[in-house]
Amino acid sequence: MISRFAGAMIVPPNRWMMEDCVDGSYSVDAYVEDLRRIVGGIADEGKIFDELGPLAQRLATEPSWRKPEHETFNPEQGFSVHVLHEEPDHTLAVFVVSWEPGNGVVPHDHGTWAVVAGIEGQERNTTYARLDDRSRPDYAEIEVKTEALASPGDLVCIKTGGIHSVWNDSDKVTLSLHTYGTHVNYTRRHQFNLETNAAEEFKVSVE
Repeated sequence: MISRFAGAMIVPPNRWMMEDCVDGSYSVDAYVEDLRRIVGGIADEGKIFDELGPLAQRLATEPSWRKPEHETFNPEQGFSVHVLHEEPDHTLAVFVVSWEPGNGVVPHDHGTWAVVAGIEGQERNTTYARLDDRSRPDYAEIEVKTEALASPGDLVCIKTGGIHSVWNDSDKVTLSLHTYGTHVNYTRRHQFNLETNAAEEFKVSVE
């Protein structure tokens, strides 16, 4: 079953076979090669999701590339962004994001498309609809559109302009694999305040 909502979708894990790899493993380098191939030949974001999504799910459920430092988080930020790959021109960035227990990130967009696959733990993803006419750069009216829990292997795909928040409601660190069309610190992205309707550009600290 695939749940679709404004600017994003959540897809449960596929039950694929890994017969194309002798030992069944799938590396970050192999994923990056596939990522370049897919994005180099497809412009439509929905089609990118169709091609890239199952590969992101596959990498997220492959434990061989993970490192102990991926479990650490920045307490001042509430999460850490661990860089797995970034193109020299800051496109096609791949991160592991570790979320502090009981913490998360407020509603935000990315300024680019995003493919997120759960690695460990369960994360609450809330999506939002934009209600205003977008004429004011520092103002945005948004409302909750849908909410879903993303587990290991689940996929969250967000088109450019889509707005969501992420929260770790558990008492353990959660991990997810994030792939972006452009490194999010090199886009015009915003975070949104539901109470004041303020919208402001922001960047994240990366490891």
